[in-house]
Amino acid sequence: MNDYSSDLHFNIVLPRLKIIAQKQIFMAFAKEACKHLNVSEENVFELLIDQEAQSSSGVGYGVAIPHLQVRGPQKPFTILATLEQAIDFNAADSQPADLVCLVLSPESDGPLHLRRLSRISRLLMNETLHRKLCEARDEQSIRALLVDPEGWLMAA
Repeated sequence: MNDYSSDLHFNIVLPRLKIIAQKQIFMAFAKEACKHLNVSEENVFELLIDQEAQSSSGVGYGVAIPHLQVRGPQKPFTILATLEQAIDFNAADSQPADLVCLVLSPESDGPLHLRRLSRISRLLMNETLHRKLCEARDEQSIRALLVDPEGWLMAA
């Protein structure tokens, strides 16, 4: 059994968001992050916009993973959102993203941040899981899929 919840904790799950633009998803993520972390909503939003301008967070296969290493949090913080309507994140495969995961890591995490990103991208780009996550109607259903009780996910 691959219990991703023990290694990759998704702090917040936002199912079926009705968002139609990158800036809206970044604002929603910044708002949620500031509720739970010692970070400024405006700062996180601006950092996400700046990071996106430097390099796209679209990883392909309908997945986008905006990410930052920031001062403030002592532990990684992750928000997973499914979108009602896919948004263009300029992925190499030109597919818009309907599954978006924000990863905020402590500034000191270094290579741990990269490993976290790698694991999350492999997990979310699994075609079967991706489809099931996007079909899920509520947070509880999404979280149940991430625990992998039947062992059908690929190892990451």
